[in-house]
Amino acid sequence: MDFVKPFRAHNLNQFMLESRDSSTQVTWTMRGTNLYIMKLMSIFINIDRSAGKHLESGLESLKRAAEQ
Repeated sequence: MDFVKPFRAHNLNQFMLESRDSSTQVTWTMRGTNLYIMKLMSIFINIDRSAGKHLESGLESLKRAAEQ
C-alpha cells in the first residue's frame, strides 16, 4: 500500500485466512517504517478512524470476491 499524504510511505500488507467452522476469519496486517513524525502524529490523530473506512471497504471487496 503506497501513501502520498501526509508523508510518502510504502507498506506491505498481509492477509491471513483461517477456516472457522463455516466461515473464514481474515487478519489484515500492514507493516512499514514508522518515521518519528508519524509516531508523534499518532498521539493526536486516530489512525483507525482516519483509515478505517478504507480498510472496511477493502474487506467488503474481499468478501464479495470470496463469495462469488
